[in-house]
Amino acid sequence: MRKSDRQIAKIYNDAILRILREFQQGEQSTKALMVAINEDFDAQYLFKDLVAELEDAVKTGAAAGITFSQDVTTNLLGRVGMAAEPSIRAFEFCRQRAVAAAYARTHKDGLHLSDRIWNTAESSRDAMRAIVTAGIGEDAVKVARALETYVKQGATVTAAHFPGMMKRMGSRVPENIDYNALRLARTELTTAYGEATIGAAKASPAIKKVRWVLSNTHPRTDICDAYASGGDGHGVYDAKDCPLSPAHPNCLCTIQPAPEDPVKFAQRLKKWMADPNSQPDIEKWYGENYKKFEGKNGGSNVFATRPSKSLLTPVTEQQKKTLGNLRDRY
Repeated sequence: MRKSDRQIAKIYNDAILRILREFQQGEQSTKALMVAINEDFDAQYLFKDLVAELEDAVKTGAAAGITFSQDVTTNLLGRVGMAAEPSIRAFEFCRQRAVAAAYARTHKDGLHLSDRIWNTAESSRDAMRAIVTAGIGEDAVKVARALETYVKQGATVTAAHFPGMMKRMGSRVPENIDYNALRLARTELTTAYGEATIGAAKASPAIKKVRWVLSNTHPRTDICDAYASGGDGHGVYDAKDCPLSPAHPNCLCTIQPAPEDPVKFAQRLKKWMADPNSQPDIEKWYGENYKKFEGKNGGSNVFATRPSKSLLTPVTEQQKKTLGNLRDRY
């Protein structure tokens, strides 16, 4: 997550450097600065960079979500001489499904992930334009420095260096221009991780339960505390019954696999190999999450799951107008 935070900060740093470079090459006026902001947005540089980072965050979260369950399962299968490859293919399917779900999911505001990224980029442009508007009548170079300070260091630092300009701004800009992008990346990474963790637990014969774990930075009592004490009373749930994570924006709680005792499971696995009917749960797992992934092309039909559209699907003019209206409402 820290890697994603750093990368988003770099994306915004690159954006302001592009805008200032364009501004410095022409007429240095507030009008020229506004034009540079608009042209950079119209070229969709910020949007495309945020799309790439959000896609990476989703894929990172999904990959992390399957890792523990895959490692435990393949180790246990190896102990009894079962091939790991079918199980690895099953976990890969879980990862792909979590990624596809992130792209297809509709949020409470009715928007898909690609729409929310567009909204975030547009809000960032509006914040930069608001800074320039507040500086009209002042030296354009000073306004450009104020804009750079805001993008790189936030509203508080900008107010200390450019008090008059920021006083005129009031509360029209967020404290940090990258706040919404950071929140979106954290939410999507956590969602993909949670979904992949639950899916991987279901795909493992040794892990059918998961645990809701409070973040060590959890600031106040909320729904997460109820989840952490729900299930069996200690936050442990059957994978199919676990609440979805994150529970709210900026939620850093995690869902972790709760495996069966490995020694006991290995014994049960050996009994199943001798008599499949003796362990109905393992026999069910074998049919649903192992057998169909056997063979050279095992699972090839389910690997067809893919996002229905790229996050870079062009946004139409009508969609831009609709998204702008939604941003104002929410």
